[in-house]
Amino acid sequence: MESSIGIEESKGEKSITGSAFRHISLFRRAFMPLSELEAYYCERRKYRFEQGKKLKHIRLRKAFGPVFAKLLTLDRIFRKQTVTVIGNQKKYKDRVIFACTHIGENDLENIYEVLHHSCWWFVGDPCVLYKDISGLLVYLNGCILLETADMDDRHIAYLRSVELLKGNGSLMIFPEGARNGSENLPVMSLFSGTAKMAIETNTKIVPIAIEQYDKRFVVNFGTEISPKDFRDIAELTQKLRDALASLKWDIWEREGLLSRDSLPENYSEQFIKTFEKRIQPWDTPESIERARFHTKAEIEQKDAFAHLEHLNTCRENAFLLRR
Repeated sequence: MESSIGIEESKGEKSITGSAFRHISLFRRAFMPLSELEAYYCERRKYRFEQGKKLKHIRLRKAFGPVFAKLLTLDRIFRKQTVTVIGNQKKYKDRVIFACTHIGENDLENIYEVLHHSCWWFVGDPCVLYKDISGLLVYLNGCILLETADMDDRHIAYLRSVELLKGNGSLMIFPEGARNGSENLPVMSLFSGTAKMAIETNTKIVPIAIEQYDKRFVVNFGTEISPKDFRDIAELTQKLRDALASLKWDIWEREGLLSRDSLPENYSEQFIKTFEKRIQPWDTPESIERARFHTKAEIEQKDAFAHLEHLNTCRENAFLLRR
């Protein structure tokens, strides 16, 4: 993703982890396995942050946004998909945080196409972007990448987002942290980072919900939320989740709701199969489960029963396994 191609590696230097970081030429990176590329870029982000490197070309990349949106339109037409926009869509002159629901493949691209506002993408576990032409386009547009399992990388991504917003750039983010694979939650629990960065930079949040009906997507724009109207991060996070859930419900009402008795008996199984078809090949329900936000109550409940996985059953403890 660099503008020039080096042939030789530079000398190793210490990264934020304390280990030696070694620059690798773009030519050599082109032939590296994907797993090694992921590790390399993660370490490079830490090293660049430690060295005080700043985000580049925030203003210049705004000019590329409309071009990128047109390319996404052509790609969507090629995929034979359509996008319907409803709600409070408007053009924004100042910086904003577009906080979106996340459902499956192409929702990020289809939302960006109809924003009419240039913004950087906040992308967790970018994976194949490192070896795909789409990765180059996302880089030119502006992006903040991170490995969600790496706490240092996540913290750096947050600080980079704050840097972007303070530099008058805008950001598109999925506060659920993963695609929503739940058959009964309109919106999963949210990470607090979106609210935190909005408060720290005094940036308005625009909630956006998206739903997919085969090849047709419906995008619902909500009313902007000002962080000044909230006492703390928790209150703003709850407000954002409520707004996203209401926007998703508006889509469902518009498209037509089904009564509970009209659902098939195996609805949950059908929903999961449909969801798994929508996600990218490198994603799995297990990886999505790891990436999403888990509340304290969920973690405590999981810890309370963790011992059952290592339990040697006998007559004295058999009652623990009863349903």
